[in-house]
Amino acid sequence: MSMIVCADCGSMQALPELPDHATAECHRCDRLIARRTAVSIEVSLVCAIAVMILIWPAVFLPLMQSTIRNLVFQQSRLVSSVAVIYGEVWFPFAFGFLFFALLFPFLRATLQTLVLGSLRFGTPIPHLGRLFRYSEELRIWSLTDVVVIAGLVAYYRAGISAEVELGIGAWFYIAVACLVVLGDRALDRRTVWSEILPDRAVPPMQHFTSCDVCELVVTERAAGDACPRCGGTLDRSIRKRWAPAMAAVAAAVPLCIPAYAAAIMVNENLAGVLEHTVLGTVQLLADRGYWQIGVIVLVAGVAIPLSVLTGMTWLLLRVRFPHREGLVRRTRTYRLLRRLVRWPMILPFVAAIAAPIINYRGIDDIVAGPGATPLFAVIALMMLAVRLFEPKFMWRTAGEVR
Repeated sequence: MSMIVCADCGSMQALPELPDHATAECHRCDRLIARRTAVSIEVSLVCAIAVMILIWPAVFLPLMQSTIRNLVFQQSRLVSSVAVIYGEVWFPFAFGFLFFALLFPFLRATLQTLVLGSLRFGTPIPHLGRLFRYSEELRIWSLTDVVVIAGLVAYYRAGISAEVELGIGAWFYIAVACLVVLGDRALDRRTVWSEILPDRAVPPMQHFTSCDVCELVVTERAAGDACPRCGGTLDRSIRKRWAPAMAAVAAAVPLCIPAYAAAIMVNENLAGVLEHTVLGTVQLLADRGYWQIGVIVLVAGVAIPLSVLTGMTWLLLRVRFPHREGLVRRTRTYRLLRRLVRWPMILPFVAAIAAPIINYRGIDDIVAGPGATPLFAVIALMMLAVRLFEPKFMWRTAGEVR
């Protein structure tokens, strides 16, 4: 039996020992608080090691090859997208692609390897809980699966201008994305936290604080102190996270105008200069028979960002103007927004991946348009707002959490 405090609603509950394939949900907000996998941490450890190794050939080996009537040829690598978009648009977009697609996945796999390897082989590593917390915090920022979908869309978009083939680097990156998903699905996070530092076995008989990351119940420390297991802040202050989250949402709103009004891709060919906004890209793909890909672009590029922006505004206002009715519904809404907020990054990544492969100056050339950077900024700000927000804020201001 383990005593934990739900990170979403702040309810303390007893978690029994679970059999394989069993799950446990919070009795108040339905959050998944534990999932017992049938495999041990070795699977996640092997996946993390493989990601560390395979991501480098995925980055530096050829991603795609293109040709126009077998007269001119072009080859791209994933790393070349960084240099191309750095030269075409504002530099934060280039560095954002570098970190989200390459460095963050590698760093997260490295941290997982250190933590899981230490637990598996009994090798002591200082601040193990803090390292695991960092790897979990990087989960929302490591976008290998998003890059794969963006690469699929870029493949079809580039195929309108030239004959395109996938290179070996693309297959390596697909393998990396699959390994990341497999490792995440196989990882029993509750067991990892318990291995680092066991949870309390009995309810506390005195005042206690709790960690909003690893859900540890602590009796000997005050709010604002560091968690003894993961180093996170116990009972984090609402104001220190609510205000930056609201600022991120407020900054994203005016950026929506250039993000959707300006072109995210510009195609310069013998027929002239064609500028494609988000909706224009959807129309182009549909006109060329790729309507399924157009639907992906429409949902990821328009529906999800606007839903996240509206939803986060509603949730943040509910912290400022609390109400007990609908707390569970709003908490579920937040969890849905957290799952969806990463996927709109498909659109700016499409521009980043397509630009190097169709680079035939004077014949046919695709460059990232002026709308790519504000669109990237809107999505990054929404990801930041979702990361800073905590559903427990709504429960606390409504008087449901001490």
